[in-house]
Amino acid sequence: MKSLKTVIAVIAISLSIVFSVSASETNPKKAKKTKTLRTELSSFIGNDIPFEINKTITAEVSFIINNNNEVVVLSIKSKVSELNSFLKRRLNCKRN
Repeated sequence: MKSLKTVIAVIAISLSIVFSVSASETNPKKAKKTKTLRTELSSFIGNDIPFEINKTITAEVSFIINNNNEVVVLSIKSKVSELNSFLKRRLNCKRN
């Protein structure tokens, strides 16, 4: 359970860094959309991971939202290949 919380924390921090530029703009609507998107992506990832992690890992996820409001994962960079495939399965083609 501790490793799951660590993974979620790392992903949340990574997403918050990526979206911090958008949130720093003066438009409060964009800040709210950023927070909503971050929450939705976290819910797509979920709390159950099928492998054990003994240390903190980071993953850089690049994605777009297509015309159907689906998340399309472009790339995932992490030193743990299981995490890469897990995140891709959980995020790719999920409706936003």
